[in-house]
Amino acid sequence: MSTIDYFNLPWKEQWAWERMQLPTVTQKYVENSKIYANKPLQLFNPNLYNGDSNGKMTWGEVYDRVENYACGLMSLGLEKQDMAGIMSASGPYWTHADMALACANGVSVAIYPTLSFKEVSYIINDSGSKFIFLRGEHILKMILEGFDQLPTLKKIIVMDREFKSSDERVISMRDLENIGIEWKKDSKNYDAYIARRDGVVLDDIYTILYTSGTTGQGKGVVLTHHNASSRMYGVNEFFTYCGMPFKSEYTTLCFLPLAHIFDRGSCQLAAIFNGCTIAYADSPGTLLDDMQKYNPHWINCVPRLYEKIYIQLQQKMGESGLKRKLFDWALKVGEEVFMQRYDPETGTYNMGHDFDITGNLPLGLKIKYKIADKLFAKVRALFGKNFKHSFSASAAISPDLLKFFYIIGIRVSEGYGSTESFNACANTPLIACKPGYVGLASNGSRLRISEIGELEISGAGVFKRYWNKPKETAESFTPDGWFKTGDKVEVDQFGYYKIVDRIKAIICLATGKNVAPAKIEGLFSTSPYIEQIFVIGDERPFISALIVPSLTFFKEKFDKEGIKYDKSQVVIDNSSGVPIVVKVGPDFIEQGNIRQLIAEEVARANKELEEFEVIKQYTILSERFTEQNGMLTPTQKTKKRVVLEVYAKEIEAMYSKKA
Repeated sequence: MSTIDYFNLPWKEQWAWERMQLPTVTQKYVENSKIYANKPLQLFNPNLYNGDSNGKMTWGEVYDRVENYACGLMSLGLEKQDMAGIMSASGPYWTHADMALACANGVSVAIYPTLSFKEVSYIINDSGSKFIFLRGEHILKMILEGFDQLPTLKKIIVMDREFKSSDERVISMRDLENIGIEWKKDSKNYDAYIARRDGVVLDDIYTILYTSGTTGQGKGVVLTHHNASSRMYGVNEFFTYCGMPFKSEYTTLCFLPLAHIFDRGSCQLAAIFNGCTIAYADSPGTLLDDMQKYNPHWINCVPRLYEKIYIQLQQKMGESGLKRKLFDWALKVGEEVFMQRYDPETGTYNMGHDFDITGNLPLGLKIKYKIADKLFAKVRALFGKNFKHSFSASAAISPDLLKFFYIIGIRVSEGYGSTESFNACANTPLIACKPGYVGLASNGSRLRISEIGELEISGAGVFKRYWNKPKETAESFTPDGWFKTGDKVEVDQFGYYKIVDRIKAIICLATGKNVAPAKIEGLFSTSPYIEQIFVIGDERPFISALIVPSLTFFKEKFDKEGIKYDKSQVVIDNSSGVPIVVKVGPDFIEQGNIRQLIAEEVARANKELEEFEVIKQYTILSERFTEQNGMLTPTQKTKKRVVLEVYAKEIEAMYSKKA
């Protein structure tokens, strides 16, 4: 069957789910909790949770706790549609808090655990949150110290069942559960809870997620049960049609922040709506170990992870001349065989699980490929024995990098979405992958391009308003009700969308030429020597860049080779589970061949660019952009305004030089 047949999809007319009465998130959670009562819902490292349930909780066990938490919240004064923050790294208790609020018809306000008190206080006060669930001693200390500046906050709920405190403002989740158990013993109270739970309607608010605010203060995106449910049913219909169903026996691995819509929707809610199991990684830094432990069927991923795996693999192969030659040979064979998947009619590759890639191969090539695939299997094994595919979003993956993973048999489905669209509104079916594009309009969304090239979307999943911001809400929609995404896009004849860049990010040179920073920055995505790059040039005569070397890589290299540097100025961050060098002294950059290697990388990239796009000046930095130094958002996007302010002198120095 030609992949062209897959472009005649149901959304051309009407989706099946659009003709049915959708359940709320609460209703679906309750329904599946009864259907799958004895099946595992959550898997996690018990050592991180005081041995709780030996790291395994069934749907029924979670249901009981959630009910008790919900009753506890009602006992403490949570009214219908009251707000409550959840501030924690992803984990089983995050889901408990979220579902408890949904069952009590409250509203979860997702808060990144890395935010400063200034940012957290804005969210709590803007939303009017009465309660906050949190995890982490430093977070508790921060909230307690600033408690007087949070007038709506009534109670802090520590997401640790064994936590003890004499402070009346603070209770543990076990305390909350015990309060709920006692409260619901009164039949009138329990009846009130059931009425509240079963009375949730589609127009009720399910959650508020605040945008990361790369250029200013974040906005609270109001998402209803209808937004969530329509998106989940749309996702199911699309991926079932495309041979990528979510089966109840599947497990997903959650490691991205649940405060972000990506894992919140395509991990947590996708599992809840389909009766799946959610495993929780210890930390983002332990992901590969956790993949071996839990053997997930799918994960949500960001391009940077694939870039790191690729870089690590290349570095490992470089340790041995024989390994390098053997792997290069395997890749050459794999690339030749990979073309069996190519459909010249559509420019897509069939990465479907049922595609027979060796069926039409000559005998000699088939034998070579079997040998090559044994090497590829070692890489695939890193993802666990059950791995089917991953969903990738937040940024575009380099087409060459994507093809590399396709060649070795790692399936990645790119997508596009935003908080305002409640997860993905464009997806790629594995049967028709197109590197360089984020996919087709899907999941019940309609997409169009404005006169200025901006992507506009509509559909049931799209939000209706920002919290307390009527002016910003009005400015974000067209007169006929389409949401203006702020992304500049292109679309091909088959309906595949390509993201060029954020419209606000497009650089307008003094010469009048427009430059997309994402295009330039993407050329360095697989560089083993450059960790981060920030492109500059707005109203300037040429493009320049701030470049952060791969500090961790070079430190390990220098230590191995005995190259001396000032170790007292090296700052290491261990919060992700693995040590990451975030800052070095100025002498570090002058050691080894850092400057030479970076110069070669810039020269390589410049060959791929138009003359007006080339990097003519750059400055090598000794500190990474991080959340801690205020240069990255929690979603790892660069805060343009902050970077420009911090490095103003370095930027001016580049433009004072002769290009």
